[in-house]
Amino acid sequence: MVVHPQDDWVDIPPLDEFCVDKTENRKNGRRNRLLRVDRENPRFSEVERLFIKGWRHGKKDKPEVHFIFKVLWTEALLESYLAYRASVQRTVKAKDKRGNERLLFHGTNRACLLGETGNNVLLCSLRDCSLCSILRTSFDVTKCGSKNAFKRFGHGIYTTSCSSKADDYTTNISKEATLRVALVSRVVVGIPYKRYRNATDLVSPPNGYHSIAGEIGWDLNYEETVTYHNDTIRPAYLVVYGNRQEAPVTLKTFVRSMFKTPLAS
Repeated sequence: MVVHPQDDWVDIPPLDEFCVDKTENRKNGRRNRLLRVDRENPRFSEVERLFIKGWRHGKKDKPEVHFIFKVLWTEALLESYLAYRASVQRTVKAKDKRGNERLLFHGTNRACLLGETGNNVLLCSLRDCSLCSILRTSFDVTKCGSKNAFKRFGHGIYTTSCSSKADDYTTNISKEATLRVALVSRVVVGIPYKRYRNATDLVSPPNGYHSIAGEIGWDLNYEETVTYHNDTIRPAYLVVYGNRQEAPVTLKTFVRSMFKTPLAS
């Protein structure tokens, strides 16, 4: 009888929090890439607080947060991001376990009604829907400037801690949409290079740095962070917000509510 030696135990790293194969993320199967976060979940309060705190435009009324969805990814789409984060971690402060990873906002086009209700969770394939394109494969730096020709800090991926600034770049193409959406992404900021003036020809941060931090001052009223390749960022949450306008009360609706009797059409 041949005796085979037992394999040595190998420490297998746990699945990333946003991996679709993680047990708590598999409620709706692998097809659904959005998982609704319940209001009772501490994550809802955390992201909502981040969103409200980041709403800094004084002339904009603070909106209500209606839904928050967690964005799920396959291991294959997470692998290069996590590898990049680990490489940056080795160059920043030892106490930072995530390469100075931050949750930052990004606004973009939505052509469909994704997130409009708690059940609208399937990504569309509409050509003009930048939101679903980003949620399907993450950000693509080659598409920088496709919506806004002016690139303050060059050819990169733009995010911000100011949710009301991200709202400036949020567009609903569908006339049926009544709410707005913003992406909250994990961004590996690493060691940021601070800039107060525009630098439209940049294609990377200076040597020794991992991102550009646009600071409030000469050319900016609200800060922004720019990274320059795709593995620096992955969407983590989708915030659905806004103040729904109530439909006007018609005479028929008023009478029905008063007498609770259906009226003939």
